[in-house]
Amino acid sequence: MGALTDDITRLCGEIEALRDSRKVFGAQLDKETKEMKTEVSVMRGGFRHDHKKMAGRTKADRVKFVSNLDAEVSGLLNAFDKSHAEMATKTKMANAAFVSDVANHVSGLLTGYQKDLKAVSQATKRENTIFVADVIRFVNVKNKETKVMMDGFKAEHKEMAKVTKADRNKFVNQLEKNVDAMRKVNVNDLVGARAAWASLSPKGRKAKLAAEQRTKADQERKARFEAEQRAKALEEARSRAEAERSKAQAQSSAGMKKDKK
Repeated sequence: MGALTDDITRLCGEIEALRDSRKVFGAQLDKETKEMKTEVSVMRGGFRHDHKKMAGRTKADRVKFVSNLDAEVSGLLNAFDKSHAEMATKTKMANAAFVSDVANHVSGLLTGYQKDLKAVSQATKRENTIFVADVIRFVNVKNKETKVMMDGFKAEHKEMAKVTKADRNKFVNQLEKNVDAMRKVNVNDLVGARAAWASLSPKGRKAKLAAEQRTKADQERKARFEAEQRAKALEEARSRAEAERSKAQAQSSAGMKKDKK
């Protein structure tokens, strides 16, 4: 039998096993749900009692905490106002001195930057002129070398196309024969899969047993024959591809040696 037929047959068996498993799981789930409802009811009653006691204790603590916090905040605000006034006076004087120093420093930096920029600009202009001339010479040389190499590639490609055209035609014809054989195998496999799916019913099981006895020998013989044909076709295609790749590499190496000469 084909791979699809085997998969459908196994799927049918798993479906029958899952039907029984769902019944056992449903009964167990109902029992556990009832037990869980009882436990949750008892736990909620305990939560309500503990929450009521905790609320009474924390209310008094919050009132005491808020009173102490008001007194501390009032003292902190008074001290902060005094410190803020003193710091504002000192900061104003320091900012004025800092701005004056920064202005003098920036003025000196701008003067030096203008001198350095002029010198760098002149040096860069000379270097760019030399660099552009070198690039132009390099591009001209590479253009000539590329033209010679492309002419060689075109000649080699034309010669290789003539040699490999007949081999490709032969390979395509053999591939069409192999594809036709594999299509027939897939058709037989789909027929077996449909029969396996129908086996879920009592009538289908009887028909399945009778069909398996009639077709088992034929399917095994066909499967062996088709496997041999596929292996033979793949081996021929692999050998042909390796021969073409070796030939192309040899021609490419010969062309590169010719260019170097």
